[in-house]
Amino acid sequence: MRVVNKIIASVFILILASACATQTLKQTEHLTAKRPDAGQRIVVIAPDVELSELTAGGITVPNAEWTEKAQGLIKAELQRVMADSNANVMYAADLNKPGSESETETQLVKLHQMVGASIILSRLQALPTKKDVFDWSLGPDATALQDEYGADYGLFIFVRDSYSSAGRVALNVMMAILGGPIQGGIQSGYASLVDLSSGEIVWFNTLGRKTGDLREPAPAAETVDLLLANFPTTVSENDG
Repeated sequence: MRVVNKIIASVFILILASACATQTLKQTEHLTAKRPDAGQRIVVIAPDVELSELTAGGITVPNAEWTEKAQGLIKAELQRVMADSNANVMYAADLNKPGSESETETQLVKLHQMVGASIILSRLQALPTKKDVFDWSLGPDATALQDEYGADYGLFIFVRDSYSSAGRVALNVMMAILGGPIQGGIQSGYASLVDLSSGEIVWFNTLGRKTGDLREPAPAAETVDLLLANFPTTVSENDG
């Protein structure tokens, strides 16, 4: 898990270096032809969220209290945003009951974390098999969620955020005085809409920036709005 987190951190450092705060990477032809609408069902999976403190030594240490608060705020904001969706939206059983998710659902959330990081890496350094093609999937196990919830699509959310400790802030002040590099916390994440009949990821959006605070309602709302920017629940003349 630590190796995966290091890979994800490296990915979003690259995103920040490219000065791209949020980006919708691709909307497949499949989704254009079969867009979620009032007759189709989207199940919102409990978001994969973790908040950490960035120490003076540059190490991120997970903070359980911050994480729990952020999870609650993000869940509430997801419900706010999805209330305006043209699709028939439902919520996974564990959205408000942590620990009640099935083993398959847990594994799919972990898989989404890794596949999402791979998607971003492939856009920054194109893989030969993925060049000019958006062909990513969570695999056939996604059909288990279709059977469980009777949904056509699943919405997966991944978010990581970090905040400088007092020691880190002091160090950054000193480095600024000396003209050296300053490194603070990073907010990163991605959202995926998955066709549960096949596991195909039909929409994917990224977020990477040095601002934001998921411990407070207003900034958390802004983050969710960015994660779901261009969410394909209404007919548009500009797909892709």
